[in-house]
Amino acid sequence: MTELTRERLNGLSDFLFDRIGRPCEEGADAGGVESMRRTVRHAVTGIDAYLAATEAGSAIAVHLRDQAAELWESLEGIAESWAYAPGPGTAAGLPTAERAAADTVT
Repeated sequence: MTELTRERLNGLSDFLFDRIGRPCEEGADAGGVESMRRTVRHAVTGIDAYLAATEAGSAIAVHLRDQAAELWESLEGIAESWAYAPGPGTAAGLPTAERAAADTVT
């Protein structure tokens, strides 16, 4: 499993929110978009609680770790399934910075 850090959490949540798209008030996708944004937000909040407990040296962190790991794996699974699919982020399916980085490697 990938190490849970705030930096990685922020990057993953930014990617997911970019792929989900902005909240919309009308249209067929309005309910689905808001539901998915809420689900990701709840998972991010759970992982953030674990990170805060760890940073504070709280004994509760040990008990939150498995739940945070499950949430993290779920978010990573969603991100992997969307990584190259066309979507709101960019035509290539990747955020601009990631696409640029991938282009320079190849």
